[in-house]
Amino acid sequence: MSTPLWNKNVKCPFCQFEFGTTRMRSSVIKIKEKMTDFGNIYDGECAYFYAVTVCPQCTFAALNKDFDSVRADYEPKVMEATKKIRQANVKKPDIFMLGSLTPEVAAKRHELAIAFTKMRTYSELGTLAGLCMHLVWIYRLSGNREKEMTAMAEAIKAYQEFHEKGGDLPEKLGEPGVLYLIGELYRRRAQYKEARAYYGRALSSKEIKLYPAIAEMTRDMMLAAKNSIGEAETA
Repeated sequence: MSTPLWNKNVKCPFCQFEFGTTRMRSSVIKIKEKMTDFGNIYDGECAYFYAVTVCPQCTFAALNKDFDSVRADYEPKVMEATKKIRQANVKKPDIFMLGSLTPEVAAKRHELAIAFTKMRTYSELGTLAGLCMHLVWIYRLSGNREKEMTAMAEAIKAYQEFHEKGGDLPEKLGEPGVLYLIGELYRRRAQYKEARAYYGRALSSKEIKLYPAIAEMTRDMMLAAKNSIGEAETA
């Protein structure tokens, strides 16, 4: 039986430093429960913790799938930032460990990846939105309600921009799924009127018939939001 974690050697595209990073084998990922905002609760190691690679020398961070494919010569802002970090020679946060990661370390790695993604010239809006959602789930799984709420607000902004300006939306979600997700994040933040507005937009999407499961979830959560509004008004 294979172990869930393994170490991979990579080279930073910005400083050329070679280092090891811990990854999780996809073959051992076990999902115990799915959440209403598409997050997973895992049985064993959490896959979100190992989704980001961080260079221990210049601190450049990105999703595993993007780390090796970044063209450093196309990213002058990131190149300048990582150069200054190397030259400063200051003590860096302890987020470069190998092996099993804590939620706190995983959150710091994602926050760094989000910062660099915002800095990049060439990055997809969907990548930023996905990183924000990872952060939401990590804080939720660690029980940090306050930071989860803050991360959800950032995820809402990221997905709104992705929907308005983005290119290809995720095939599994389509437009209805993205609109539903924004609504669900609003509902979880107790912004019920905003949630119902986005649920309505999801159900009105021209693609909704292609996503029957999302349509059902949207109707269920719309009812939940409506009930929550009623409870708030009678409290």
